[in-house]
Amino acid sequence: MVAVRGDTRGRVPFALLGVLLLVSSLTLAPTFVDDPAPGATSVERALDRATAETQVAVRDGVSTAGRRAAANPVVTPADTSTGRVLNDSTAFRDSLRVRAYLRVADRLRAVSTRSGDVTVTARLPAVTNATDLRAAKRRVSVERAGPNGTAMRATVEDIALTVRRNGEVVSTRRLSPTVVVPTQALMLHDRVSTYRARLNNGLGEPGLSQRLTARLYPIAWARGYAQYGGAGIENVVANRHVSLATNGALLGVQRSTFGRSDPAGRRAVTEATAVTGIEDLIRGSRGTAYSSAVLDRAEYRPASDRLPAPKSTVSPDPADAMVVGVNETADTAFRTVAGPSALNATLRDAYTVEVALEVDERRVGGGPPGTPPSPGSDWTLVDERTTYSAEAVGNASGHVTTPDGWHAFETFGRTVERRYTRTAVWQNGSLRRRTTAASTSRHRVSVAVVGRHHGRSPAPNLTVRTAHEADASPVDGPNLADVEPKAIDRLVRDAGGRNGVAERVVEDTLGRTETTVTADRPPELHDWVYRDLMALRAAVRNTTVTVERGRVGTFDVNPPRELRDRVRQRRAALADVPDTYDSAARKARVAARLTYLNAVLAELDAQAAARNRSRERVDTQLSARTNGSLRALRRGLTARETPVPRSRPVPVGPAGPVRTRVDTAAPYLTLAALDEDRYRALDGREHPLVARNVNVFTVPYGDAADAVVGGVAESGNRVRLATAASTLAAANETLGNESNATLAAERDALQRDVETANEEMTTTLRLAVAQHTDAGRGESEAVVAEAMARWDTSAARALALTNGSAQNRVARIAGDRLNLTRVERDRLRLRLLSVETPATNPTLESTNGTAAAVRSVAEAELRRTLASAGEQRARQVAKRRLGTDTLPAGLPLAPPVAPWYATANVWWVTVEGEYARFAVSTSHGRPSAPGARTTYARDGHNVTLDVDGDGAAERLGTADRVSFRAETGVVVVVPPKPRGVGDKGGTAVEESSGWPDAGP
Repeated sequence: MVAVRGDTRGRVPFALLGVLLLVSSLTLAPTFVDDPAPGATSVERALDRATAETQVAVRDGVSTAGRRAAANPVVTPADTSTGRVLNDSTAFRDSLRVRAYLRVADRLRAVSTRSGDVTVTARLPAVTNATDLRAAKRRVSVERAGPNGTAMRATVEDIALTVRRNGEVVSTRRLSPTVVVPTQALMLHDRVSTYRARLNNGLGEPGLSQRLTARLYPIAWARGYAQYGGAGIENVVANRHVSLATNGALLGVQRSTFGRSDPAGRRAVTEATAVTGIEDLIRGSRGTAYSSAVLDRAEYRPASDRLPAPKSTVSPDPADAMVVGVNETADTAFRTVAGPSALNATLRDAYTVEVALEVDERRVGGGPPGTPPSPGSDWTLVDERTTYSAEAVGNASGHVTTPDGWHAFETFGRTVERRYTRTAVWQNGSLRRRTTAASTSRHRVSVAVVGRHHGRSPAPNLTVRTAHEADASPVDGPNLADVEPKAIDRLVRDAGGRNGVAERVVEDTLGRTETTVTADRPPELHDWVYRDLMALRAAVRNTTVTVERGRVGTFDVNPPRELRDRVRQRRAALADVPDTYDSAARKARVAARLTYLNAVLAELDAQAAARNRSRERVDTQLSARTNGSLRALRRGLTARETPVPRSRPVPVGPAGPVRTRVDTAAPYLTLAALDEDRYRALDGREHPLVARNVNVFTVPYGDAADAVVGGVAESGNRVRLATAASTLAAANETLGNESNATLAAERDALQRDVETANEEMTTTLRLAVAQHTDAGRGESEAVVAEAMARWDTSAARALALTNGSAQNRVARIAGDRLNLTRVERDRLRLRLLSVETPATNPTLESTNGTAAAVRSVAEAELRRTLASAGEQRARQVAKRRLGTDTLPAGLPLAPPVAPWYATANVWWVTVEGEYARFAVSTSHGRPSAPGARTTYARDGHNVTLDVDGDGAAERLGTADRVSFRAETGVVVVVPPKPRGVGDKGGTAVEESSGWPDAGP
């Protein structure tokens, strides 16, 4: 139709009329006629139906793919053509995308709708090779969706809807539907990935290492303190404790990650806790099975009817306060400064002052002569010389200014004449002639002898108000009254007297004008100051600081340094320096106090430096014996207190709460080997868990501990007498319960070494008594013999000699027998304590040999008892001390050069494990709802899928097992006793079977 140009007003275009007629006919057709709709209507109707069915197919395919991908998750892609389609970092999501594509493609084959002679089908491109598979993966995207990410959103791109009329293609429509399905495949994969990451996190992040640390600490401290208290515990931290703590920690990580833990695992841990507690009793814990406080912190409880009631719910803790005092350091410094020569030097310096001559010289008349007259005009001056002499001719008045801080002892003045004779030598040819001229000058000389109370003394230079009053001292004798005559004698008399000083001033030949003068000291001054120092020593000795035990053991604090800072804070009060001295004796007292405090600070400085060196050596020992370090040990100490959630809230999805269930095989990862007869998921014979447990400072102290404290003997093959004595005591106790020829021989060799050291030390004590008292040789021997009679064995005597008990008793008995004063008795005690340990210390060979024999006998008796008796008898044996509990162990902090304030030990634990099968399932909405459960399971098997439809499955990758490695360090600190704390079973490194490879 041709449109005619012209007036168009009121006209409607034919095209619009056509559209209106078409719409009207489509609206009215269903109402008024029964005939089929026109062709266009059939196409749209078929497309609508096909689109709806495609949406259903995509939803069903994605949901099914999610469940199947979760049931066989690809964690590591296979090195195959199909496996390489998956990226390493997103292998699970990529495999889910591939499954979704293939599943949707399969469902789309069933999509076919018809409307009259129109049919519509839906298709995705077929996959015949890896290239097709890669393109297919790119057509699908998946992500978490819904509330809390509990659902999954998926988009399948470019689905082709093909329209055919009577078999001929009419048109094609492209769809990219997006569906949200209540499938938790992605959520479960993310949760399990988080779980595995937490299992492998270090101590600085939440996870297994932190929780393992939190469980091991209460166990180690409870058992360590029980051993320290005398319980027959050989291994404070054994691998059975590591296994129990690891499984409890695994359950804790499960709860914090999934909201719930494996119920079978919880039951297994409860049983294992009870069994371990009973085993501890049988092995000698003697009532120290885990208390309820320990179990509460470990987040699991034993069966109460399987364990004895705990003695106390209060367990020792690394955060417990420990008081460290100056203690013996005060005695060491006292011996340094209070000895006769040292104290006398301090007092002498306090009584020493500076003196000097201050002079003023002025010429009041006359002067030197001029040149002598020439013999004649022809004479030439060839030489000239002037001689002079000075003579005091009378007294004179004058004034000399005294410098600030000085005061004058005496002033005097003289008039001095200086006579000059000037001789000239003249020459005329070969003739020589001398002529002279003489003159006199007159001088007024003023002299002052001055002094000030300065010197080499550490006491502040303050005014001594009564310096020159002989009776102003608090002790009998002169004050500084004799300083003036001594100063005048030293500076005036020795220079020729007052006239001589004046004459030398004029002649400019006065030599020394400054010197020091020491006043006479009262005879009682020494004892008066000594008694004052003893009172000060007691005050300094009681200076303490409070530190946390755990931080001491990890070298995070330095007690000597803190004590030094504390003494510095108290220094002014302890020195008791007045504004002015009321006497020289008071200054001497202050000087002695400051000298003593300086010695204490120097000793604490040395100890702080030694502590730093020990810290470096401990770090070296940890590195050499384990994979640990002090830094990691401190991190573990912090990690044990890190708040961790017991569980996470149950997420709510579109259909309601999403409930999670964890199912593991094996539910309890044991250190023993298991096989498929026990769990079908196992692949042959496996070790689900392996552990390595290193006790760094074992028994006896020696070895690593000696490397830290630096040893005490002249050679490296000797040990401390206290260590040898404790080992000897353990041998005697063991032989008292059971005879053993090997142990007896080792014991006898060690006893000879100990007796030799004892005799040398007691001989030194006898000499010291004779030297520092009026006792003769016989009386000194009697004193020491009476004192040592209390300890009737070699081991007991050695311990008494090394811990100071013997020295204190010798001083007390000497005081009683010799009528010593309290000061004399205390002085003797301090000097006896300064007697050094003999160079003939017992040998390392005899000490370690005896310790090994003690362990061997104890272990043999335990094995016999366990094999032949029941549990009750085993407990009775455990209550008996077999000697091993008295063997010394641990790292002394910090003999031999400093006071022993604690003993520490470190256990470094490493565990590796692997679940044969780790499954997590979720249900959402009503539990009875069909298809409402999704299970994600990793068992290490290969994951295959027929991607090209040829009936043969291709390998996509592997559902890697959930494995982990965790390590941590535990430090235990006990008070200072020779017994110490540590594993005493003779094995420093405890490795489980299968170490270091968990799994098949």
